[in-house]
Amino acid sequence: MIHIAFAVPDSVLVDVVHEAWALHERIFGKSLDLRYTVTFAIEPEEILTKHFDADVIISRGGTAAALKEQNCLIPVVEIPITVSDMTESLRRAIAKYGEMPIGVVGTVNTIRAIYFMQNPFPVTIRPYPTSSVHLRDLVEGMERAVKDGSQLILAGHNTCHYCDEHGIPAGLIYSSVESVFLAIIEAKRCANVVKTEQENSMIVRGIVENVFEGIIAVDQDNIIRTFNPAAANLLRRKTTDCIGHPLSQALPEGRLSSILRDRHPYTNEIIRIGGDNFVLNSAPMTHDGKQLGTLVTFQAAQTITNAESRLRDRLRASGHLAKYHFEDIQGDSASIRSAIHQARRFAHVDSNILLYGETGTGKELFAQSIHNESDRSVGPFVPVNCAAIPENLMESEFFGYESGAFTGASKSGKTGLFESAHEGTIFLDEVSEIPLTLQSRLLRVIQEREVRRVGGNRVTPINVRIICATNRDLKEMIREGRFREDLYYRLKVLSVELPPLRDREHDIRKIMQYYLTYYARRFGNTSITLTPEAADLAESYSWPGNIREIRNVSEQLAVLCESDRVEAADIRMVLPVTHPVSQEPRQTICTDLEEMSRLQIIDVLSKTNSRKEAAELLGISKTTLWRKCKEFGIQ
Repeated sequence: MIHIAFAVPDSVLVDVVHEAWALHERIFGKSLDLRYTVTFAIEPEEILTKHFDADVIISRGGTAAALKEQNCLIPVVEIPITVSDMTESLRRAIAKYGEMPIGVVGTVNTIRAIYFMQNPFPVTIRPYPTSSVHLRDLVEGMERAVKDGSQLILAGHNTCHYCDEHGIPAGLIYSSVESVFLAIIEAKRCANVVKTEQENSMIVRGIVENVFEGIIAVDQDNIIRTFNPAAANLLRRKTTDCIGHPLSQALPEGRLSSILRDRHPYTNEIIRIGGDNFVLNSAPMTHDGKQLGTLVTFQAAQTITNAESRLRDRLRASGHLAKYHFEDIQGDSASIRSAIHQARRFAHVDSNILLYGETGTGKELFAQSIHNESDRSVGPFVPVNCAAIPENLMESEFFGYESGAFTGASKSGKTGLFESAHEGTIFLDEVSEIPLTLQSRLLRVIQEREVRRVGGNRVTPINVRIICATNRDLKEMIREGRFREDLYYRLKVLSVELPPLRDREHDIRKIMQYYLTYYARRFGNTSITLTPEAADLAESYSWPGNIREIRNVSEQLAVLCESDRVEAADIRMVLPVTHPVSQEPRQTICTDLEEMSRLQIIDVLSKTNSRKEAAELLGISKTTLWRKCKEFGIQ
């Protein structure tokens, strides 16, 4: 319900208001949500007392100006005095008093129409604007008009009343039905704006009062303007003892008071109050470059810790939790340390990463470590083995589907893997196995950062970091037309090459001992030690299955070993090692392998144009090739 109150200076204008309202109802129809009242009054105090419940007050001239001066909370709409209103007012005054010089007296908003009209009467008409609506200023304007020779005064109600008391001819400035009608339209608009602002204010108030974070706002004079219930609960204070009080009185001196006072922004600042830790954010409040104060939000650090713990429990239950970190990667060789260093740096940016490496070199271990090192570590980690998903199901698995999208589809639809990875990381292992028919759609998802479910029309924005892995030569697949070149460059923004175990021979002993210890404890043994002879024999093996193979072999040894030592004979039981382990086996094995490696490298170098190309054919990094050339004296 909108209540519009009219405050008018005379009974004539009361009739005009009723006529204008009737016109409004004829045009727009009657509405139960709109009502009006009319008061014959000109004193602001009286008007505000009578219309304290009004949504808008409509008045005119000096009365409207006086109401606005009161700074009342009720909006005031002024009845405009148009050129036609001024012309009609002059005509009525001349008809009543005759043709004589006329002085138009009043504030600018009352007499401004006189400046826009051309004088249609055979008399002199002059405006006399006043500085305010106070009677002394109006009388001063009237006296100036009389002094200049005006014999007839045209003015508002107060001035006309004064003139009547002193025998000076005066005519009242008239307001037409049209002008009042326009004021009604403006009052409705103003009331709707006010109601919208009130509703928005109530929504904001509801948010502030019901959020779990403490919120405190101080103005430019450090008076507390907002102190929500959460803040009161966290700081153990009463809201009524803080709102409207100076900061120095409401809160004790400390880090919180200092932040509220100094107007600087803070992000995730840790502060301690009363023995408890809080995580705080603050921002200065400004408008048009003017400082309005400071806003602070904060919550108990323990609350954040508990929430993160619950989130990780849910991710763990759904299988979307990365368990491994860079510290879990075993090995001290230069090649693995270089790969770890590179991956650590890549973790702190959000670009897509392509991991190269043979089967079993630890590509998912690296992917999980990158995720856990990144800013997305609290988000989901969704691993996808692209080779394990049937081609006809891959699209619906990747992007999800809507209810009834195809025969056998779940009635509730299904969330795709990309949606599940929102705000986290998706790991596409064996990305080379994605069929060409799906590669174009994957490219679009990467470019647009949004997915459309199978059978759906709605697109869903996603924020996902993509890590891919492959043991295939994607460039060769591009040449063969089996992999899109544009997708390749979208996925390989950053790349890490994981070295095979044959290039990490000095790490084999450490890795095998690590897994032997792990499985010994798992199977209830205290420990199992790898003997030097067994370690030498293990290092002579090429380990085509890399880390995965050495882990499986270590598990077998932990089960089969009947003592706390793994001997060379135990190694021969589980590995296809044909070299003898007696009579200096290590020297013989190493000599044979080194000679084979040297001859292979010389052969490949003779058939290629660069060491980069040779390294690619050999399946090793350029660094490894350079090191082996130096060891073997190859120029």
